[in-house]
Amino acid sequence: MAIHPGVWAALALVLAPAGAHAASFDCKKAATPTEKAICADLGLSRLDEQVAEAFGKAQAAWPAGNWRVFVRNEQRNWLKDRDAICKADRACLKQDYERRLIFLKAPYLKYAGRYVAGRCPADGLYLDVTPSYPEAGVGVDLYLCPNPAGNMLVQVSGVVDAQGRLVAQDGGCRREFRFGQDTVTLVSTGPSYCAVSAKIDQTYRRDPAKSPYLSESP
Repeated sequence: MAIHPGVWAALALVLAPAGAHAASFDCKKAATPTEKAICADLGLSRLDEQVAEAFGKAQAAWPAGNWRVFVRNEQRNWLKDRDAICKADRACLKQDYERRLIFLKAPYLKYAGRYVAGRCPADGLYLDVTPSYPEAGVGVDLYLCPNPAGNMLVQVSGVVDAQGRLVAQDGGCRREFRFGQDTVTLVSTGPSYCAVSAKIDQTYRRDPAKSPYLSESP
């Protein structure tokens, strides 16, 4: 009796060795405990492929500038943390991959980064911009450099409009953040106690080597 091709395909999946699961890398060359755990688990292998695909799309968020360098550095840092923290723990890896997918697919991911004005970490100012989820917006934190113990000046969140602007109220001050390809320009208006804006109202430039998730060290 002939066996339907679909049955053969199903049997192939069932009988295939654990190491045969597809991933974004060559499982025949898997060397670390993390890589071996991914290749041995079909669900993790699929998550690995999904993250690789989302990462590829994220790199195209801006046509030029230093965005690609920034997002590659972020991905490299994530891979390093994944291996160091989860090792071969499949439950940990699954959770980590799911979180990474949320980050890479965030609607306003392209605005993420650490934007600097002045000379950090010696002095100056920096903006940390992080995409929020599930809300389609961003969080913006403005600090003095260096920042070993805080020194936060502004903390707002909101939605970036079609013109690349985020407008938020901050203690009676109106803060308008104007996003460009690798820049954020801050313009503040309001009563006299917003005079600090004379210092913080600058154009900040994204540093592709820095992460908005890490503290600035002196």
